[in-house]
Amino acid sequence: MTSKHPFPQGEENFNKWLVSEYFKNGTVEAVFRKYRYDIPISYAQYQRVLDKWGIVKTAGPNSKLAESLEFFSYLAKENIPFEKLYKKMPPSFRTSAVTLYRILGYMKEGITRRIGVALVLTPYNSNTKVLIAHDISTPRIELGKSFGSISLPMGYARKRDTRKVNILRILQQEVFTKDVIGATFPHYVIPDFPEPFMYLDIADVRVSVFHITLPKNLSRKNFFSSYKLKDYLFEDKKNILENIQGRNYRAGVVDAVKGYSKYLGLVERNLVINPLQTLSLLNKDLATITVDLEI
Repeated sequence: MTSKHPFPQGEENFNKWLVSEYFKNGTVEAVFRKYRYDIPISYAQYQRVLDKWGIVKTAGPNSKLAESLEFFSYLAKENIPFEKLYKKMPPSFRTSAVTLYRILGYMKEGITRRIGVALVLTPYNSNTKVLIAHDISTPRIELGKSFGSISLPMGYARKRDTRKVNILRILQQEVFTKDVIGATFPHYVIPDFPEPFMYLDIADVRVSVFHITLPKNLSRKNFFSSYKLKDYLFEDKKNILENIQGRNYRAGVVDAVKGYSKYLGLVERNLVINPLQTLSLLNKDLATITVDLEI
């Protein structure tokens, strides 16, 4: 039976399309649903293409980390009833109220159930400028604002994966997506033995924050690509911390950059340190909010 959709011709072009659609939609199942299961390839064959391309599969639950953080950030900022805020969510909001209640309960108890990775990427010629970008994967809760917050490359990780693999996942999805599709991903940017300089608790996620200095050939902002982020910018860490521009930073970004600034200070004094550990401002703010947790 002939497909109703005009798919790319030729095996290589078709495989590139499959990889691109995976990054756009997040899972193989989501791609099949998008095209109403009218794709001339089986589920198992699709998985094999991703394996051949070296794609690190999506980690964590189906709900997106950015989506949950956007909800809790607005809850903390406006201090309005949980149920009232949840009813304002757009149809595209996927995380259930039960899940959000559960996460909030863990936050109040100081429990982390999942792990994540955030990357502080700096250009070859400045360790004070940090790569940030506009998150276009999550609709803003406020009416009239279509996109989400300014973010570092960050997302869920898997406990069974190595640090290199968890870093690779974020770089593939949020920094070098076009290079992955074109089979030119710069694997050499990942350190052989990466060590986080910080552990940051954001919601119920313990995020390992890594610093990577990009080589000269990868230090141009027009080199980066993703279906989740756009408008990349190397911003001075001082501007992020002071936020004179009034940008809406995703929860955890300022905390991570503050930790990075402290880490640099310790390195400059030739001090050997263990990774910093701290709660995000979001967790601290929500600890004071009273919500009837009916899970």
